[in-house]
Amino acid sequence: MQAEVEWWLKAGERDLEAALALRKSGLFDSAAFHCQQAAEKTLKALVLAVARTVPRTHASVFLIKMLEEARCRVPEAVATACRKLDPHYMNARYPNGVGGAPEEFYDERITSEAIENAETVRAFVLERLHEGQ
Repeated sequence: MQAEVEWWLKAGERDLEAALALRKSGLFDSAAFHCQQAAEKTLKALVLAVARTVPRTHASVFLIKMLEEARCRVPEAVATACRKLDPHYMNARYPNGVGGAPEEFYDERITSEAIENAETVRAFVLERLHEGQ
């Protein structure tokens, strides 16, 4: 199981790296999407370690609920970061998510906040895994 946890962590890390590269290229909508993916995949690593399963979902807030049900306390800052990231799963990719072309709605400020939120989630997960949670 440890190998699978590492796979999820690596996948999340690569999404965060992609987000940073995309922001640098000015592709802010795509960068925000990868931030959501980074948080989701990183959380799935912890859910797998704690609950021994990985649900088929793209909702980080659902993963937070699973962790709490498994008695893994999640700080409010992490839950808030997830609530802010989850909308990017749809809004950053589909015109009907934001009522127009996503690239017209995303900018460096929004993407930078998404990167900070993804980093918050990652730091929490790594800390919990290090503690053996």
